[in-house]
Amino acid sequence: MQEQDSLFEPHPLIRGGQLQTLVAYMYPSAPRLERDQLLTVPVTGGDELILEINHPRPRVERAPIVYLLHGLGGSSASAYKLRIATKLIEQGFQAVRHNHRGCAPEGAKAQGIYHSGSVDDVLSGLRALAQTWPGRPIFIVGFSLSGTIMLNMLATRVSELAELPEVRAALSVCAPLDLHASSAALCRWTNRHYDIYYTKTLVKQLLALGMIDQSFAQSQFKKQSLRQFDEVFTAPRGGFADLDDYYTRCSPVRVMAQIRLPTLILSAADDPIVPVNAVLSAPFSPTTTSLLQPSGGHIGFISRQPPAFKDRRWIDAFVVKWAQKQTQLARIL
Repeated sequence: MQEQDSLFEPHPLIRGGQLQTLVAYMYPSAPRLERDQLLTVPVTGGDELILEINHPRPRVERAPIVYLLHGLGGSSASAYKLRIATKLIEQGFQAVRHNHRGCAPEGAKAQGIYHSGSVDDVLSGLRALAQTWPGRPIFIVGFSLSGTIMLNMLATRVSELAELPEVRAALSVCAPLDLHASSAALCRWTNRHYDIYYTKTLVKQLLALGMIDQSFAQSQFKKQSLRQFDEVFTAPRGGFADLDDYYTRCSPVRVMAQIRLPTLILSAADDPIVPVNAVLSAPFSPTTTSLLQPSGGHIGFISRQPPAFKDRRWIDAFVVKWAQKQTQLARIL
């Protein structure tokens, strides 16, 4: 099902997926946002997730919760999460900034890793939120790789989610739906800068966590390729037979038709990392809506006209508007 409203119009000087992506990243305009509360969530292997909570300002009783999941190499301090969380709390929402295993800025226990199939970690976070604030509507927003994780969870943990009535809706932003296709896209020379960036970021995280040493990093990741990183590290450490097994089993296109929660998938036709054909050929369930924008890049969306918050960050305004719409629907139901 294709949603027709909310058309994005790119800034006339920032046209095309590459420019949209790079400008959005290079000029993050991240506000300073100190957390109001920290929630530690135990997960398998003795590890922990760190959830940073910001309450609405002014404080609102029983405020709806928006659960923000970061992309590959990100954290609760990712610029887009700080921007969006700040806007959400100004509009009466409680914003929760999720950190995958080992990604919290101040560190956390992490013997295991996160990957595209880390569905039970996100489910653990949802359970903790529902237990801490029972009865409040929870809306999930997954950016990039977290969108992939979220869609896999929605499709494969249907019965578990049915036991969490607080979880009402989900929004996927620029999620790779077919990991084989996104890996091939990253291997193109025009996307080499993304490939190097992601690999360097992940290697740096592993070094900081003590999961690898410098000699291993230098010997195993010479190509600075995410595909090589997944082959050498992610697949074996994640319990997969090999790279092909990892990409096949963790591609949402394999299971998306099973999603039952109301879900919106936002994509851009010129996303350099998520090929548009993977979006067009995806098997959407009856409860899943697709919003494919002609432009926007990979979590770029720098707009022609300043949207609601006057900063040309269309994606920020879109997430807030989506959350407001879900809140209205939750009250009706």
